[in-house]
Amino acid sequence: MSFKSFYFTHPGHVRKVNEDAFYTCDEKGLWIVCDGMGGHDEGNFASHLVTDIFEEFELKGSFEDRIVLMCKQLKIIHTLLQNRVDKLGNDVQIGTTLMLLHIYENKGVCIHSGDTRCYNLRNNILSTVTKDHAIEIDDFYGYRRVLTSALSAPGDLKIEVTRFIVHPEDVYLLCSDGLYDNVANQTIKSSMEKEPLNLGIDILKFNVLSSVADDNITAVLIGK
Repeated sequence: MSFKSFYFTHPGHVRKVNEDAFYTCDEKGLWIVCDGMGGHDEGNFASHLVTDIFEEFELKGSFEDRIVLMCKQLKIIHTLLQNRVDKLGNDVQIGTTLMLLHIYENKGVCIHSGDTRCYNLRNNILSTVTKDHAIEIDDFYGYRRVLTSALSAPGDLKIEVTRFIVHPEDVYLLCSDGLYDNVANQTIKSSMEKEPLNLGIDILKFNVLSSVADDNITAVLIGK
């Protein structure tokens, strides 16, 4: 199946630096959104390390072969993050969330870590393909969401692989938490229903930038 994508990224209204990174290649059927963490330099390094490496990545073989190759590549990226920590010192935190969507023929896979999301619109029903790797806590620092996994160093590599069947009418949205924290599900659904799909990305951009937009924002809409 052939899908096309539309996208935008923005630092938001509070942060000066955009630590999000994304990669889209409709020809490969490969789309990625990452939300970096660890400070401006290290968050940028981690998120762009993923997208830069996959920009040169060759997908080949069967669907399962491709999944194996992508997971091996993520292990290499994790090692590179660990090497950077070794160089800079163990008190440095470098990491990124990951949401990778690959569609091959009528099969799809999400490889993810963290709270970057993949939404699916099918038969007028909006759902998330994966569950966030995060918990919500209320402590001395207030009410907040804490990641339970990410591509990070120091730390173990924790990724989840979710396989599914792709329908021709499917629409997908990959986005960082800066989008879905500031935009209602109904707005997300309305944007994914728009034809042509580029109008949907305009709706998302307008609505999220009309909010407090207190985090970096990245969204990739994928459909026919």
